[in-house]
Amino acid sequence: MAVSKVKRRGSWIWRARVVVGGTVATAYRSRKDEALQAETELRERMSVPGSTRERAPPCEKETKTLAQFADEFMSTYATTNNRPSTVREKRRCLARSILPALGALPLADIGARQIEHYKAARLASTTCKGTKPQAKTINEELAILGKILRLAHEWGEIEKMPPIKRLKVRPPDFDFLDFDEAERLITGAAAMPSPWCAMIPIACWTGLRLSELRGLQWDDVDLVARRIHVRRAADDEDELHPPKNGRARIVDLPRRAVEQLRAHKHLRGPFVFCRDDGRILPTWECESKSKRERDDGPLAKLCRRIGLRRIGWHALRHTYASHLIMRGASIVEVKELLGHASLTMTLRYAHLSPSSRRAAVDLLERDGRGVTTGVTTTRDATDSCS
Repeated sequence: MAVSKVKRRGSWIWRARVVVGGTVATAYRSRKDEALQAETELRERMSVPGSTRERAPPCEKETKTLAQFADEFMSTYATTNNRPSTVREKRRCLARSILPALGALPLADIGARQIEHYKAARLASTTCKGTKPQAKTINEELAILGKILRLAHEWGEIEKMPPIKRLKVRPPDFDFLDFDEAERLITGAAAMPSPWCAMIPIACWTGLRLSELRGLQWDDVDLVARRIHVRRAADDEDELHPPKNGRARIVDLPRRAVEQLRAHKHLRGPFVFCRDDGRILPTWECESKSKRERDDGPLAKLCRRIGLRRIGWHALRHTYASHLIMRGASIVEVKELLGHASLTMTLRYAHLSPSSRRAAVDLLERDGRGVTTGVTTTRDATDSCS
């Protein structure tokens, strides 16, 4: 006797399930009518004619669901190839959105239609704070889903990789301090308690990420050679790992930074910027995610006290890069100092270079031989009149 059922699974997933004896066949579809059709097909495939007692044809092997393979992906590939902080973020992303929507689907049933449904559902959803998820956030989720499906294809779990089209995202704006604002901030920081009195100016003069500032140790600093060897960063769990992109780099120090670090030198422990007992600075102590004034971190408090708009630590990194470009540094030089993996990230600062734009326009004043044109000589004027 065959037992079958069509049941809704999730917001838009329907499951058709047929049981004949000890054999179970399952199919997943995005619409109820498709699931009912799949149920009929499964019953026909699994029926056993009673008169001839023919053996039922074998059912297709049931592939792993996305949730099952995602668990294998996280426990093997992700933990081996990603930083612990990245692994934690992927787990949060999977639990928050991807698995509730697609986790019950077999890998082979995830195609372009299911992915587009997912994008539409995410755009229409709201977060716990009542806001809509940003396109950038959804694209990050699609990147994780794409990596899981690509690995499933490489491991032979699915025959082909479904297309994943990311949402269009407007180039992100970035805030930075102009020269006068930066000087006001650095001057105001002198009145701050340790370590902020040194940490804020050093962030302006080196462009280090907050995680790199928290992980910076005295053996990374060479005050004689005037440089910092950025080779570790601290994550949200206060664990030390290689910097973003896994690449160490050298950042040269201006003389003001060397003087600041010499004045800040302490014997409380290996970390340059630390708590009074020498322990690493936790992220929440440096910067609060809350926008309430009472929760302001040291940088936000300083901005409020000196009359500057509220900025975060990453704005100091933008300030460092912007000032370098505006003072004539090349894009390649800034890329190396910031530790970007490619020029794409650094090119966002290119429009701040007036000298490069002016040099490009000046090329129009030259002919093919490199001679400046547009200036009429006396002889040229005579020839033109004859």
